[in-house]
This record gives sequence, structure tokens and C-alpha cells, in this order.
Amino acid sequence: MRFSNNWRLWLALKYVFSRKRERFTGIIAVIAVLGVALSVGALTVVNAVITGFKEAVAEKILSLNPHITITFWEEGLTPKIKTLVEKEIPKDQLLSLQETSSIQGLIIARSHPIGIVLKASNLDMLAKEKGFKVFYVEKDSLISVKEQKIIPVVVGKKLRDRLGLGVGEVLNFMSAQGMFTPFGFMPKILDLKVVGWFETGVYDFDLNLVFAPSETFFSYLTPTNRSLEIKLKDPFKSGIYKDRLLSSLGFGVQILDWQEWNRNLFAALKMEKLGLFVVLSLMIAVSLFTIIAAMIMLVSEKKMDIAILRALGASSKDVMILFFYSGFLFAFIGVLLGLVLGGSLCLVLSKYPVVKLPSDVYPVEYMPVSLKFFDLLVIVLVSLLISLLACLYPAKKASEVMPAEVLRHG
Repeated sequence: MRFSNNWRLWLALKYVFSRKRERFTGIIAVIAVLGVALSVGALTVVNAVITGFKEAVAEKILSLNPHITITFWEEGLTPKIKTLVEKEIPKDQLLSLQETSSIQGLIIARSHPIGIVLKASNLDMLAKEKGFKVFYVEKDSLISVKEQKIIPVVVGKKLRDRLGLGVGEVLNFMSAQGMFTPFGFMPKILDLKVVGWFETGVYDFDLNLVFAPSETFFSYLTPTNRSLEIKLKDPFKSGIYKDRLLSSLGFGVQILDWQEWNRNLFAALKMEKLGLFVVLSLMIAVSLFTIIAAMIMLVSEKKMDIAILRALGASSKDVMILFFYSGFLFAFIGVLLGLVLGGSLCLVLSKYPVVKLPSDVYPVEYMPVSLKFFDLLVIVLVSLLISLLACLYPAKKASEVMPAEVLRHG
């Protein structure tokens, strides 16, 4: 008897979707499909959450930090370095270039000291950064401070709330700079006046970072080092321009880009994503054991069908392919349902962020979700590869059924 080329697939579909299976076999098959679906759905959601965290952290880092920092210790180098930067980096790639510096110290308010980093910055440029949820400066207070010979500062929300600060309040700042006297080291003490506040969502920034206008900062303080902070249109080209600047400037300066500062953080996120992917892939493999069990039961149930097919001229290879198709269809349905389940949950979480995160631990207020096509493709390929391997054993067992014995005892 000759068979058409698609009879095996047709019969596999009939076996998978038939309502005439034994009840117990049908229940096992449904459980197996649901197990695969839940595992694939979990893998999809976890990958989307890790990717979302990585993107959220990168956005914060790229917005709140310079893409390249050139640190030097000679004040007179500023014009020379600026000229070289403008020469090595095209104008269409250079978003901003500003001189800055920072100094550590203690602020004392209401007899409560807190360690901070006082940083010189351009307040107008900071107000335009996307990484700030809020950046408020009271213009009248900023203008009046210039006449009082005091340093105006913008403090973080956490620091403001912890000390109960308000705009216009004066703080004492004890800097790490000072002088050595016969009685020991005497730190330099300055007055700071709060003219505004900001919020980034990053706990350390909001508690320990304080901004001051560059011109006022440099007029009252003489930091040991200065920096030129560069922001690029394409932050991922920072390594290229960093190498160019290193070859031009040579020794005497330190050049770092944002990828070097945060290398450990991004490496940790990458390893976490890989680790979770492996663990959840093993969950898929475990759930596929249920499909193997369901397929073995199906083979046992369909022994008479196998014997009849063999008697009609089907080869053992045909039988193996038939049951391979059946097992793969079970797995494919599970993977498809899992993708729908995981994708739907990701879309809901991205549109309606309901999972609130503690702000003192995470740099984002709600759990970020970012579903990428490449991640989905990898999940599908890995799931189907595991499914293919899981279908081989039941198909092989089906091909080994002896039709003569089944017909004799049937």
C-alpha cells in the first residue's frame, strides 16, 4: 500500500486532538502541555524583567553620569584639554563639555552630621537631564545668595527629608580640605544655602550628592583635581573616543568612560540573566518529562493502530516519525501557550506598572519590563530544541512495537 507524504502529520494531529483517548492519558497530556506553557511563560517574563532592569540602570547611568571623564591635577591644563577634545570628537557627536570637580565632607544641620559629596556642576544643564524625576531651583534664592557670599546648593530628596531641610536653610559644610596646625588638622568650614532639591530615584545620589554652581564652587574651594565631563550623542562610542584622547593627551591625565565605571554592575546583570535562563530552561526540560510520560502512554494505547499501520505497509521509520510529530505537537502547543501567557503578562506589566519596588534598593520605582524579539527567539529555539530531544525516546519505542505479537494477542 502506498501512503501520501502528509499522512503521518495528519494522523499525528488526529492523535493529539482526538477526544477518544483514554481519560487518564488525556489528563496527563493536558498537564504536560500546561507544565511546558508555565515554564516558557516564566522564562519569558524573567528575561523581560532582567532586560528591563538593565535598560533602566543604563538609562540612569547615561543620564546622571558623564560618558567620558578626563581627570587632571594641573589647573592650567583646562584650555589645552578642551581644545583636544573638540578636535578629536566631532561636533555632531559632542553633546556637552563642562569643567567640574567634587570634594567630600560633612554637612551639619540640627547637630546631625551626614557625609556628602559636593560637586561643581552647571545647574541649567542638570535641569534638562532625563535621569532626574525632579530638579527644582528657586531662582530668587539663587540670585540672593550671590550677594551673601555663600555657596548655593541643590540637595537630594532623601537628604532633604532626612534632615527636614527647606529652601533658604543654611548648612555648615566641613570639607576634607584644610590645613595642618600645631594642634592637628583643621578642616575648612563653609556655609551652604539650600536653593533647591532634586530626585533621581537612586538612593545614594538622593542622599549623598549635593550640587553647587561651578563658578561659586571654584571661587570658594581649591580642589586637588579637576575634571572635564563629556557627554556624547552615542554613548556606546565612548570607548573609541577615549582611546583617541588617550593617544593625544598621553600621561598626566586619567580618562575613564561610563562602561569602565559600571563594568562590574553590567557583568553581574548579564550573569544573572544567563543563570536564570539556564535554571528556567531546566524547568522546561523537567516539564517535558511529563510529555515523555504522556507519549509513552499514547504509544501503549495505540499499539493496535501501530500494528495495523505496519500490516498495511508502513515502515518502522514511518511509525517513529508519526509519534515524533505527535510529541512535538504537544510540546509546540505548550511553547506557544507559554509565549502567549508570558508575552501578555509582560505587556500588562509594562502598560500598568503595579509591582512597586523599594526606592532604597532599586533605581526604579516600579518593576521595569522590556520584551525583546531576540530574547523571544532564543527562548523559542531553546524550548523547541529541548522538545525535539524529549520526543525521540517515545518515538523510538513506538517504532519497536512488534505488529505480529500485537495482532496475535489483540
